[in-house]
Amino acid sequence: MNPIHRLANALVRSPILWGLLVSFGFFAGLHSGVLLRLPLGGDWQSFLLRYTAGHPIEYVETGMFFVALAALVLKALDVAGQQKLLAAPLMGPLPTAPQTADDCPALLASLETVPEATRQSYLWQRLRSAVEHVHDGRSADDLDEHLKYLSDCDAAKSHGSYAFVRIVVWAIPIMGFLGTVVGITMAIANLSPEALEESLPQVTAGLGVAFDTTALALVLATILMFAQYAVDRREGTLLEGVERAAHSELAGRFERLSSGGDPQVAAVRRMADAVLKTVEHTVERQAALWQTSLDAAQLRWSETTTSAERQLAASLTSAVAEGLSSHAVAVAQAGSDALSNSRALWSQVQGSLERFSEVLLLQQGELGKQGEVLLRVVAETGQVRRLEETLNHNLAALAGSQNFEETVQSLAAVIHLLNARLGHLPAPAHSARGDARPLGQAA
Repeated sequence: MNPIHRLANALVRSPILWGLLVSFGFFAGLHSGVLLRLPLGGDWQSFLLRYTAGHPIEYVETGMFFVALAALVLKALDVAGQQKLLAAPLMGPLPTAPQTADDCPALLASLETVPEATRQSYLWQRLRSAVEHVHDGRSADDLDEHLKYLSDCDAAKSHGSYAFVRIVVWAIPIMGFLGTVVGITMAIANLSPEALEESLPQVTAGLGVAFDTTALALVLATILMFAQYAVDRREGTLLEGVERAAHSELAGRFERLSSGGDPQVAAVRRMADAVLKTVEHTVERQAALWQTSLDAAQLRWSETTTSAERQLAASLTSAVAEGLSSHAVAVAQAGSDALSNSRALWSQVQGSLERFSEVLLLQQGELGKQGEVLLRVVAETGQVRRLEETLNHNLAALAGSQNFEETVQSLAAVIHLLNARLGHLPAPAHSARGDARPLGQAA
């Protein structure tokens, strides 16, 4: 698109331009009396003159209202136009076999053939971004997450597109409050206690400006809020339809190597597929080169040889052709065998990875059991320590009891020694009566 067309498109889509044109037409019809001839009933011209053209602030409020209303009308027309694009697919029907990242350039080229107006739609931009993601990443494994990200971006873009309208809806009541302040200021400035009857009309006019500007601002802001709500709901429905259309266009279109498995396994598989495709391309190119060389040699022989030589060359050519055909068949068979072997090797690798995962799980279980054994060993070690402390305490008690027995034996020996010495003393006086016993025996 050249700059002139871009400028013309920007002017056509400008809400400020359309709002100012509608405002100019409204005020021109109001002051020229055209609105008076409309079958509206009542004195609408006086009513509109009072509430929309009675003060410069009312002009500003009305102009801002028409600008915001033009923005909402343009938004509603754009949403209605994008709703029509959801009926026909932009990428054609789904292929019978899943496509790969190598098919993305052709898909992007087909998307570029649509008109310029279609390229501004949510659906076209989402499809183009999804195909570019598959082409750049060489895989469609994470396409669902990317589509969810694009959906969130479109929702944020839709919310941001109403920023200008929200600012106008916020600014119109502010202008109404400004008119209130101006009107009250005019009323107070014209108030004269000395000539109250003469200044009363001017005071009333000032209060009228204050109330009229506020009432007009509140009404216009309310109308814009309801209009914005209606258009926003319609655009929300459009985004839901875009999400469904994008899913129907892209679901099952691209080949997916894995579905949430190990990313390293998916990378190995992609490399194996790339190697197989490279081998197939090399074989096809070599066969084409051989065919070209054979055709050139046959042409040279046909130009420089005699009839006999031509017959010999023809037979030789047929023999070489048969040999090349058999060689091509052998090469194709070798390529098929290599592909089968690669697939078998890949199956073995995948089985080895699964067995390695099982071994890791078993080792993890054994480690858990060994950890439980270690915990029990630690607990038993604490019990052994408590038994050792108890044994030490008992040994100390036994040592104390051994000393007590030695003390008792020493006391018994002392007592026997005293008895022996007391036995050698003279008997007392009452021993003659025959009822006395030795002191040692008494003891």
